[in-house]
Amino acid sequence: MHSIVMRLAIAAAVAISLLGCAPEKASPLEGAWELVDAKYAPADPTFSLTTYRQIKILTKTHWAYLSQDRSAPKLTNGSDAELLAAAKTFGAGGGTYILDGDTYTEHVEFFATPNLVGASLKFKIKWEGDEWIQTGTLPLKALGWGEKDLELYERYRRIK
Repeated sequence: MHSIVMRLAIAAAVAISLLGCAPEKASPLEGAWELVDAKYAPADPTFSLTTYRQIKILTKTHWAYLSQDRSAPKLTNGSDAELLAAAKTFGAGGGTYILDGDTYTEHVEFFATPNLVGASLKFKIKWEGDEWIQTGTLPLKALGWGEKDLELYERYRRIK
């Protein structure tokens, strides 16, 4: 009897330890994504996907985005004016995120526009094949970055 109890205890301990070692479920957002469609209100007359490229990279817990105007000026002498002009054509940001059902919340840890650092931005997402659509409001007014909030619609396609 003692032998059976010991065997059951050992089997239970092994099973529990194996369950504890099971890999975490991957987030469906993990991977690299390219912005393929975007609409903003109020509209930005200087923005066009024909001249602008953005990618977003997500791990299980973190996100980062990089963007650049496709016709960014090349540096010739590295003057302050040239560096400023080049910087205006590039954007980046990142932090952690939480995906809870169809609610995607970005916790901004760094951003090209410092007003967003420390913000938690909630969006709704939905899936269409290998694309995800992110919609929501950027609270620009509350962040001291504008007179109106920005409504956004962004569609990302997985980079293969």
